This record gives sequence, C-alpha cells and structure tokens, in this order.
Amino acid sequence: MKQNYWKNTIFLIFLTVPLLLAAQGTVTGKVTEGSAGLPLPGVNVVVKGTTTGAITDIDGDFELLVPSFPSTLVFSSLGYATAEINLTGPTVLSVVMEESATGLEEVVVTGLASSVKRQNLANAVSTVSAAELVGTTSQSTVDGALYGKIPGVNITATSGAPGGGFALRLRGISSINGNNQPLIIVDGVYYNNVEIPSGLRFASGANRGNEENSSNRLADLDPNDIQNIEVLKGSSAAAIYGQRGNAGVVLITTKRGQTGKTKISFSQDLGTNKIAKRLGVRPWTAASVESAFGAAERAKYEATMAENGKLYDFEDIIYGNTGFITETRLSATGGNDKTKFYVGGSYRDEEGIIKNTGFDRFSLRTNIDHRISKVFDFSSSTSYTRSNSSRSFTGNENEGGLSYGYTLAYTRPWTNLFPDANGNYPVNPNAAGNSIFVRDNALNDDTNDRLVQGMTLNTNLLRTDTDRVRIVTSGGLDYLANQTYVYVPETHQAQVQPGPGGFIAVGKNNFTQLNTQIIGVWNREAMDGSLDITTQLGVAYLYQKSNLVNSRGSLLAAGQTSVDQSVNQVIDQFRSEEKDFGYFGQIEGNYKDQIIATLGYRMDKSSRNGDPNEFHGFPKASLAINMANFDFWSIESVSQLKLRAAYGETGSPASFGSTFTSLGASNIGGNIGQSVVGSKGDALVKPETASELEFGFDLGIFNNKLSFEATYYDKKVKDLILTRALPSSSGFTQETTNLGDLKNTGVELALRSFVFDNENFKWNTSVQWYKNRSEVTRLAVPAFAQPGAGFGLGLGTFYIQEGKSATQLVGNLNLDGTGTKPTKVGDVEPDFQMGWSNNFTIYKQFDVSFLFNWKKGGENLNLTTFLSDLGLVTPDLETPEGQARLQMPANAVRFVEPAGYLRLREASIHYSLDRNTINSVFGNTVQGVKFGISGKNIFTISDYSGYDPEVSVNGGSGLSTGIEVGSYPSSRQFFFSLNVNF
Repeated sequence: MKQNYWKNTIFLIFLTVPLLLAAQGTVTGKVTEGSAGLPLPGVNVVVKGTTTGAITDIDGDFELLVPSFPSTLVFSSLGYATAEINLTGPTVLSVVMEESATGLEEVVVTGLASSVKRQNLANAVSTVSAAELVGTTSQSTVDGALYGKIPGVNITATSGAPGGGFALRLRGISSINGNNQPLIIVDGVYYNNVEIPSGLRFASGANRGNEENSSNRLADLDPNDIQNIEVLKGSSAAAIYGQRGNAGVVLITTKRGQTGKTKISFSQDLGTNKIAKRLGVRPWTAASVESAFGAAERAKYEATMAENGKLYDFEDIIYGNTGFITETRLSATGGNDKTKFYVGGSYRDEEGIIKNTGFDRFSLRTNIDHRISKVFDFSSSTSYTRSNSSRSFTGNENEGGLSYGYTLAYTRPWTNLFPDANGNYPVNPNAAGNSIFVRDNALNDDTNDRLVQGMTLNTNLLRTDTDRVRIVTSGGLDYLANQTYVYVPETHQAQVQPGPGGFIAVGKNNFTQLNTQIIGVWNREAMDGSLDITTQLGVAYLYQKSNLVNSRGSLLAAGQTSVDQSVNQVIDQFRSEEKDFGYFGQIEGNYKDQIIATLGYRMDKSSRNGDPNEFHGFPKASLAINMANFDFWSIESVSQLKLRAAYGETGSPASFGSTFTSLGASNIGGNIGQSVVGSKGDALVKPETASELEFGFDLGIFNNKLSFEATYYDKKVKDLILTRALPSSSGFTQETTNLGDLKNTGVELALRSFVFDNENFKWNTSVQWYKNRSEVTRLAVPAFAQPGAGFGLGLGTFYIQEGKSATQLVGNLNLDGTGTKPTKVGDVEPDFQMGWSNNFTIYKQFDVSFLFNWKKGGENLNLTTFLSDLGLVTPDLETPEGQARLQMPANAVRFVEPAGYLRLREASIHYSLDRNTINSVFGNTVQGVKFGISGKNIFTISDYSGYDPEVSVNGGSGLSTGIEVGSYPSSRQFFFSLNVNF
C-alpha cells in the first residue's frame, strides 16, 4: 500500500512539473517612445493583477518571467499613456509608448511622501508643465509666468519694474493682517518669498516699507529650471502642511536627469521692452495755460513753443526707454541605471522702460539622483543665484521729490528740466523734484546671493509581493543674503539745505531657513491586489532666522556715497527666530481605481503661537469615485466620470512679535533705558485656522479628448488676528489678538479639448473660468479702515465690516443726504476671471500658441489721477468729462474706476527644422533646432484710465491690490528665441 502511494506521488510530480513549466514563460522586448522612436528607459512593466514586474534598461529592453498565460502586461511611465498588451504565451514584444495627451496618468502629490495619478485625485489640484510655463515666450519670474494658467488663482503685478513684484491669491484672501501669499516649496525646500524694504521711505516720505516698490524673492528662481508646478489652492489639499498652508501651497519640481546618453541644450532669447500704454499729454493751448495757471505761465508756454516748436513730453522722456533683454541658457542631462544628473546655468539681463532701471540674474543648478543599492537611493538639488535690480523710484511719497508718477503729476510740460552744459540740473518750480535728475543720479538698488540645497534619502526596508516599507528622510536649506542701497545726492532739490542735505541707506539682510522631515511609508496590496493601501507617518521641523540691518545717513559730505560720510546717522535692526514642529499621519486606500479615499491628520506647534508648546490639529479627508471604472458602466463615449469631495484644515500663526510686549530703547540723560512701545502682546493668541469643504466632478469624453472639471469650495477662516485700540488707562495703545472670522466661496471650471490630433495638424485648447466671493462673518471690534491698505476714508480704502466683502472699497460719503458715513464704492474682487489658451502644431514643424486672459469686473482706486488732477496735467482735462471730474469733491467716488480687462497675455510662432535639414547641415551632432518670435502683454482692452488695471501701491502682502499711486508702468515685450539640442 505504502509502495503504491509513493509510485502515485512520483507519477503526479512528473505529470505536474511539465504542465507548470508550460504554464509560465519568458517575455522579452523593447520599449520606444512614439515621437522619435528612441529607446525608453525606466518603464515599469507589470503583469496585471500581480506584483511581478520589471523595468526597462538604458536601451529600453526588458525581460520578464510571466507566471501563467493568458496574461496582460501593463506598461507605464511618467508622461506617457499607459499601454496594455494581452499575452497567450512567451513572445518577443516591440512596444511603442505615446506621450500622454490627457494628463490623467500624471502623478500628483497627495501627501508629504505619496502621490496618485490625476485620474484618482480627490482634490482640484492644478498643475503647470514646463511647456505651459515657458514654452510660449520668455519669462522673467515664476509668478509672472502663471498668469491665466491656473483656475482659482488671482495674480496681480504690484510693479511693472524688471524683476517683477507679484501678489498671488489662491481662492481669495486668507487673512486681513497676516500672510496671503502661498507657501512656496522647491524640491522639498521651503522657499523664502519675502519682500525686503530698503529704507527708501525715509527719503521719499512714503508711509510704510510695503510702499517701497520691492520685489518678492521668488524672482531668484529661474522659470526655465522648472519641470512642473502643482498648486494646492485650498485647505482640503494643503492640510498636510498644517499651520503653514492657510494661503495655499505651490510645489515646484525642477528638472532632473534622464537615463540615456548625455543631452545638451542651448537657448538664446533676444528681446525688447517698451511701455505697454501711454496716457498722453494734455493738449495745451495758450488760452488753457492762462486759464489754469495765469498769464506768467502762458508766457513760459509760448517761450518753449517758440524755442522747441513743441512741449516736453515727460511721459516719453521718463517712461519711453526701449529696454534690451537677453537670456542665455545651457544645460546637460543624462545618466544610467545608477545615476542621473541635470546641470544647468542661465544668465538674464533685462533693461527697464525707465533709463538706468533693470534686472539681471545669474543662476546655476545641479540635480543628482543616485541609486546606492536596492536599499538606499538619494537625490540632491543644489542651486545658486546671484541677482541684481535697479528699480529707481515709483509709487507713493510725500514731497520727497523722488517718485516719478508723483512728481510728473505736478510737472508742467513747458518746463525745461534737462541739465545745462556744466551738468547742472534746474529746479522744478512746480514739484518737489526734478525727475530727470532722479533718473540720472539717484539710486535704488539691491543685490541677492542665494543658495538653496535639498537632499532626500530613501531607505527601502521591506519589499514583498504585497508589502513595501520605506523611510524617507529629507532636508533643505535656503540661505538668502540681500543688500539694499538707496542714494539721493545732496544736490537733489528736495535735499538741498535747509532740507536733509542728501540721503543714503544701506541694508544688510540675511535670511536662513532649514526644514527637515522623516517619514515612514507602508504600501500594502490587499484583496488579491484589488485594494492598495498607503500609510505614512512622520515628523517635520522648520527653523527660520532673519537679521535685517538698515543703516541710514543724511547731510552727506559733498559727493560722498557712504553712511559714515553723513552727519545724521540711524541704525535699525530687526531680528527674528521661529521654530515649528509637527507630527502627521495619512492613510490612502484605492480599490480597483474605482473608490479612492484618504484620511489624514497633522499636529503642529510654533514659537509664534501664544503657547509655543501647544499642538494644534489639522485634519483632512477626501473621497473620489470613478464611476466609469465600475463594471456596470456601459457608456463607451464617456471615458471618465469622477465624483469627488474633500475636507481639510490649515493654519497660520500670528506674526512674529505678536505674543509679547516689545520694549524700545530710550536715551535718559545720556543713559540707555527701555520703555513699552505701546503695543500689548497676547500670550494666548491662537493661529488663524481655515477649514474648507470642496466637491466637484471630472468628466472625460471620447477617450478624454474632451474633458471638463467643475469644483465648488467653501472656505471658512476663524480666529482672524486683528489689532484693536485699548484705553489709555491700560498703559497701552493697542493689542493684537483673535477678533474675527471670514469665508470665501467660489466656483472653478476647466474645459480642455484635443480638437485635432493627426500627423500633420494638432490643436489643443483649454478654457479656465473661476470666481470667488469673500465675506467677513464675525468681527469683535467696530468696523474699521484697514491700516496700511489705503489712504483713509476720505480718498477711499479697504474697510473691514461684518457681513460685507473683505475686499470692498469704502469712502466717507453723503449720498442720501443723511450725513457723511462709510459707503461702499467698489470691490477689488473681480466678478470672474477666465483664461483661454490654444496650441497648434502644423506639419510637425510650425508651433503656434496664444493665451488670452479676461478679468470681468472689479474696481481700482486710481489716486494717480487724483495727483495729476491736482497738478492740472491729466490728459483728459480738455474734455467735458475731465472738467466735470474737476468739479467733483475729492472723494472715493471720484477716483474709483472699473478694472476689468481682456489681454493677449502671450503669443508665439516657432519653427522646427526637419530631420533631413539638420543632418545635411549639422550631421549627427545636432538633434534639434527650433526658432521663432513671441510676445508678452501684446495688447489690453480696458476702460481703466491708468497704465495698467493690475496695480498695488502696497506690494504683495495683506490687502494690497487695487490702489494705484504713481506705479511703475507695465511693459510690452517681444522676443526672438533660438533653441538647439545636441
């Protein structure tokens, strides 16, 4: 019996083994990309429904032992459409992968160490590729390159000066007094986007540091280094960033190396920079001069006309410079299966429309990815930037005689302001300064040296058929050394004694940011591969330190340009140190790409909070259901229907110093003393906290050739940190604490279509439409005019009032005859905004692109017109409308204007040489040549009477946009571009 048992067993083994060997087999092949037929390394090849897989090598080859047949192989790679091939047995394959047209395969970040495909995303995260960012025309700054390309993002240029100055608002304002600019993260490094005052206000008489026309320091990042940008617009997406994510998060990924032979790319841009809109000159006659200024001025007018035959056009003299722009870029990328690298450098030099203004940036970048072993791999991102700008003098002032817009409002065009043969400039008899003297002799410069270093180490602890565990350790350093220099010669007419006698201000400002995080990530496949679960737990630490020193001097020795050569010297120093620490956890579940859910929680503490050791919690949750992925779905034309909903909370700590009462130094009989400065700190102040509910749907038709996204959000911000007055008996004048709430609601729509996609003609188009509405829902103090955001209720300002928009413009008016009271005259928030982009490829060689930007509604306060009306030089004062305005009281109604516009933001035509031409001219050395022309701000249609409806006299922080006072005019730029790939 026992002998028969072993005979039967041996018989079954011999029978089964050949069957098992016949059921499995080896599949080999090569993967190439469709456009040029080149090998495609790094492609994931997986047996569908299993964890069995392989990765293509440097030549695009792969070999895979398939457990059983029939089977399906899935080929996937970032930026390419996923391909599936059915197998009946061992074979040799030739697979061609096409670039993803729909973007649904695009990987989007959902956690600090995890990501999902866009088709499974539960939030309305917007992405901008390198081609969308800089593919149409040359771009000076990253924020300026984002115009019209992201729904839900309101961008306003705070200055037309080279080097930018932009205010970004993601889904409305998030704070009244606090930060409204989003958190910027570049390759995992927290990136400082500070605006740095220069001390210019102490010479010009401007009210605050945010009126000094400074640029925000995102200008230090070269847009051409960027591979893609992801924008987490609301708290539901940004909750994992805790108390730094209240205003949204912008995640920037720079270019990295690609496996394969080394590729070198060279690019050269040449361009011009000219004023986009001229306001013109009032059409003076001898009679109108006498009527406005009297007989003496008429005589001066007639003398100038007799001598020159025309008046002086000071608008053209100051703003009429044609600036030359050059940018040169060189990069190399390559690598193998162990190490990949990207090295790039660029230099941009941009002259302004005002003589002696400009911006230049020298940038170097090295990105390295290295696989040490199957357990360890790391990536490094290093950049160094040296930038310089000369921004001259624009914006608000008070009789400093420096701001061009302010001074020209009182300058009469028959007054000769040019120097004589000895270089002596005449005094401007009607204004505090001579604009030509300021242009030629005064300085407002800054220099920035910046080092940004990011490092990430991945440790793969476990990898089985169902489980993968890794530790992600990352850190970043952002060090910025800024120097500012303001110089006004003692010969400037407002400085001549008994004036200050010349002015100089030198700033030495250093900023250090360190961030690090350690994250454990566990990926598990359950239910026979039907359910993917990703869990992450981690800690994060952020350290920020700043030291700003501004040394100023007045009453300069003749011809001297150093602070030590002045009589009256002042030194201001501001130092800050901040520390944040947090824990976070998140779990994501994906069932068959049908149902995708996420739960997460973050706890943060900050030295900027009242209790620096108290943790504040920020939860998040999201759900996405891909209806078209269910078995019951039978509508073949509808390739995607995703329903999604998300909730999240974020925070924003109090500004540095709000938690304590400051002491100021005093001189008491020659001895130093200290006294309370008047502002009371609040040791119980809590962070402002935003909670957002977002829901929407994504629809794809005809294999996603036509797609539509719709999102509605409701974002509530509680515990707004505001300032209130205190009775004098308290010993203080004011305190800053939690006193209000606000909310933002909005709709975002996006329509994309690949209209034509054949060999000789391709056309894709996209339309983005969005609107936002804000409301102050609670205010524990009486309604107030926001300090630092306007010029009082007399001329109009932002007015914080319960039940009203947080961006309303209000002035003191008596429209109903019941007495003067704060009355709404407008709102800087537009009715809606829309972007429309189109890209055409004709016969594989011609590329045509353009982008329109439409802003409907919204108002500005044009106080530049107020100044020129006072000086009687406004161009329209010879018209009935201009004369009628002169008769109106100087109030907010008089100067509020519609700020809507339609603008051709970008357009280009490029031509690529065909392969035969390249080979005949250059041989095999050159892989591609592309050249063309492009433009920015090509034309604008608007009823706004100023230079540009995008204005901000107060920079990019707080409630800043929509008020104009003598701004630097915007420019129109045209470029010739050449790109050569080796």
